Amino acid sequence: MSSARRGSLPRDEYEPLGRDPEGGEDLVRVQELFADAARPYLSFPWSWLAWAFLLPAAALFTRPALATGGSGSVLLVWSVAILVGGLVEGIGIWRGRGRHGGSALASWVLRIQGNLSLVALALSAAVVVADRADLLPGIWLLLLGHSFYLVGGLAFPPFRPYGLSWQLAGIVALWPTWVDPLLVLAAVTLGGNLWMTWRVWAISRR
Repeated sequence: MSSARRGSLPRDEYEPLGRDPEGGEDLVRVQELFADAARPYLSFPWSWLAWAFLLPAAALFTRPALATGGSGSVLLVWSVAILVGGLVEGIGIWRGRGRHGGSALASWVLRIQGNLSLVALALSAAVVVADRADLLPGIWLLLLGHSFYLVGGLAFPPFRPYGLSWQLAGIVALWPTWVDPLLVLAAVTLGGNLWMTWRVWAISRR
């Protein structure tokens, strides 16, 4: 780029966000931006409480539903759990946006999450076709745990241990001959979401 072109740009649009050679100031700035974007999503702890009970309940009802009604019943169990949880979460996001407003960064993160869900669905279809549905809990725990750890951790530090616990549980759940993957899913979603309920409640009270 020519010097004339560089001179036509405001300094903070051309220069890096930070001046630290280690990139520390850049990271702090990114974390601040993500934290601001996440405020609407971290102002309503009850959605985390809802997921703390809905996801374990769906995991524990999966095998009884499969035994009584087949795969259609399993799909119904998980659809109801996700719809109810999504409704509670949507109310929280709506209230949070009314209080804190929205942002382009938050919309971008939601698009990333949507893309990740498509990847997870494609992998899920592949393992079901391969008759390895027992790997589904591990796959979802690994993918969502990675997203919570990497993206969520930029906005809210408690997301790091939360996401890491999901990833570790996902690794364990990939060995269904050793453990029951559905019990692993139930345990980590119950404990992790109860912990996040407490952490989000704490910051929402400030």
